[in-house]
Formats: sequence, C-alpha cells, structure tokens
Amino acid sequence: MILFMKKISKREKSLIATAFGAIALFLIYQFAINPFLKYAVRIQEEIPRMKGDLLTARRIQTRYLDLDREIRRVRQRIDQRTAEFSPNDFLSTLAKNAGIFPNLDGIKPDHTKINESYGEDTATVKLKNVQLEKLVNYLYDIESSGQLLTVKELSIKPDNDNSLALEVTFDVSTFTRTKKSAEGKAEKPPSKPQHTQRPRRR
Repeated sequence: MILFMKKISKREKSLIATAFGAIALFLIYQFAINPFLKYAVRIQEEIPRMKGDLLTARRIQTRYLDLDREIRRVRQRIDQRTAEFSPNDFLSTLAKNAGIFPNLDGIKPDHTKINESYGEDTATVKLKNVQLEKLVNYLYDIESSGQLLTVKELSIKPDNDNSLALEVTFDVSTFTRTKKSAEGKAEKPPSKPQHTQRPRRR
C-alpha cells in the first residue's frame, strides 16, 4: 500500500483526499445534518397546531374551573336546604299561591340515586283546565323559587272539557342529599371465656 501511495502523483493524492472529504461530508450531512433539518422543519410545521392545542387546553381548563365552582355552589345550596324539604309539598304550595291548586290533577314523585351523597328527585305534575296565564306564572314561580327546581319535558294540549283551557303535564327535577343510613349498633365486646377450675390432686 505504501509503495502504491508512492507511485501516485501529488495531484492524484489530492483528488483522493478530496474524494474522501466529500464522502465524509456526505455521510455527516446524510446522518447528522439532514435528520436535524427535517426535525426542525417538522417542529416549525407543528408549532401552530401546538399553539392551537394549548389554547384549547386553556379554554377547557377555564370551563372546568367554572363548572367546578358552579357544582360547589349548587352543593352548598343543597346542603343548606332543610332536611324536611319535600318537592311535592313545595309544588303544591306554589300551586296554591298561583291559584291553580284546584287544577292540580296529581303529583307523582320519583327518585334516582346518583351517588352515595346525592340523588335526583323528579315530580311529574299534571294540571287540567288551567289558563295559560296562570300556567306561565306557576312555571315561573317554580324556576325562580331558589330551590334548584328545573322544569323539563313540558307537554301542553287543549283541555277535553274546555277548549279555552289547557291540559298540562311536566316534570320538575331537583337534586337532594341522600339520607344517611342509620349507624349500626355497636357490637358488644366478646365476653371473657370462663376457665373451668380443675380438681386438685390429693
């Protein structure tokens, strides 16, 4: 190899060195610089999407905090409500105040357990031969009562006996705190075992 290198001219040596250098630069570009440039381009392309995702995450966080505050507020109002609160009795009282108690055809209660602490009470209210104005006032009194009552699934049709009056069915929903189960009686401690006295040997 040494003899071969001695035989080639300086010009050829320069060309060989240049070729090796070009190969080395190609390898460095191919396996080091080019992947880095591709990665940089990909990052630049993904920056707008990342910014959009960040804004979305911030909006979700803000919405979550708002909902969390609202849930805490509702829980506080539920906890402050008296334990004797009955949606059925309350709806009957509002019907009397609205002057439509005689039109009240029935209130059917229902309860759905949500978790160990809270449940949803739903009352199906039926009204017959009721005037539209009194119905609107009654529904307004329910929604604005401050007792977390919500009117839903409202059905209205003309009354069979009076075409100028209405026959109405709707559900009123509210959340209530689940009554705590009575604590079990404390178990009596186990009695000490009685030791039988053995007869003494004579």
